[in-house]
Amino acid sequence: MTTAGEGSTPTALDLLFSPDTDAAKTLADKLLSPDAGLDIGRALAHLSEMTRKAAAQQAGTTVAALLKVDLVGVLVRGWREHRAIVSAARRTLAAPGSSEVVSMATHEVTLEQRPSISVLVDGQQVATLQLGLSIVFDVNALQLGISGGRIVAVHSGNCDITATLAIQGTDVLTRNAHLELPGVVPLRRGIRLLPAGQYPPGEYTGGGHQVSEHPGGVDPSEPWWPFAQSIPPPEQKT
Repeated sequence: MTTAGEGSTPTALDLLFSPDTDAAKTLADKLLSPDAGLDIGRALAHLSEMTRKAAAQQAGTTVAALLKVDLVGVLVRGWREHRAIVSAARRTLAAPGSSEVVSMATHEVTLEQRPSISVLVDGQQVATLQLGLSIVFDVNALQLGISGGRIVAVHSGNCDITATLAIQGTDVLTRNAHLELPGVVPLRRGIRLLPAGQYPPGEYTGGGHQVSEHPGGVDPSEPWWPFAQSIPPPEQKT
């Protein structure tokens, strides 16, 4: 079952599958479906039905795990490459207690991943799955509050998110979500924008926001609810 619940941030898996969907089973069925245009079914055709289903289920479980890509983390990594944001982070880090609001023009943040999965039966490789995951954020009229070298608030703006999963070069799932931010979204734990070594250890941000020690800069215990609430139930692509 997939859901961006309490204590987690939304992932590509949450966007591609509705909360009441068993993602691993859906993916396993897709792999074996003759209508999907994939060759995995043919690669497993010589196996017994029980073995074929078990192999597809394991592959589906592995694909589902690979789709747990933190959407907020992807967006933040893109912002860390934005010159105005990085400059504001450096200035506020150098001047404790200061804060800035950075206005973001229309911009795009993208992620492309192409992992592969080996399907083994009795220790023998019987198939290889080539995956493709694309995530695109189209961000408009966004403002970020920055203090102590960290993002501490996200102001009004909107964002369109598109996630696409490809298997063996064929797009099998595409989902879209539209995010509206009607007001300020405070982030109790600031999200780091600079390399960790530039921050004093155990220190708080100038605005009283506690430092996030999560390696990716996003604390998984701090859900960003507007993202989770904006993801609509998807419809299966045929």
